[in-house]
Amino acid sequence: VLADTHGISLRVIPTKYPSGGAKQLTQILTGKQVPHGGRSSDIGVLMQNVGTAYAVKRAVIDGEPLTERVVTLTGEAISRPGNVWARLGTPVSHLLNDAGFCPSGDPMVIMGGPLMGFTLPWLDVPVVKITNCLLAPSASEMGEPEEEKGCIRCSACADACPADLLPQQLYWFSKGQQHDKATSHNLADCIECGACAWVCPSNIPLVQYFRQEK
Repeated sequence: VLADTHGISLRVIPTKYPSGGAKQLTQILTGKQVPHGGRSSDIGVLMQNVGTAYAVKRAVIDGEPLTERVVTLTGEAISRPGNVWARLGTPVSHLLNDAGFCPSGDPMVIMGGPLMGFTLPWLDVPVVKITNCLLAPSASEMGEPEEEKGCIRCSACADACPADLLPQQLYWFSKGQQHDKATSHNLADCIECGACAWVCPSNIPLVQYFRQEK
């Protein structure tokens, strides 16, 4: 499709999580900041990942609907990790079994990455458009769950937030069901990257509070 196109340039960006986010990538590449509550298109930038661009090509040029996507299968409980093309609607259990899923004890499978993903309640859920990764860690890989403690207002979460939010304030608003205040503090701009929860010394699952508040 782009064989005769010359207006393309490649850029190498620093490896820093979550630089792959649309708003973060827009700022890195263009120097422009997406306004709160807005999209990259609001500042004249169309930001798409490779998978979406390929799906658009197949739909517009080839006339093919989106029926499959690439899914990464990884984790110590999988003996044959890798990337596979999976049909939408395929049970997660089918992909795991095909990759040599061998859990020890109660199986834990996370849909999405280790920070942005969520634990599946059962394994018969289907592959959907957002199923980019199935992570099946072993018990030793995950470690023991830490006890949640009270917020000490250290601001480590705010320093780590790539969206320039105040996670500690959003936490109090979410916990106190102060929905208007959470909205006015731009909760909708949270990309649920999990950086705030990762650095929290009190082991507060901040993203869970934000997802529930949304």
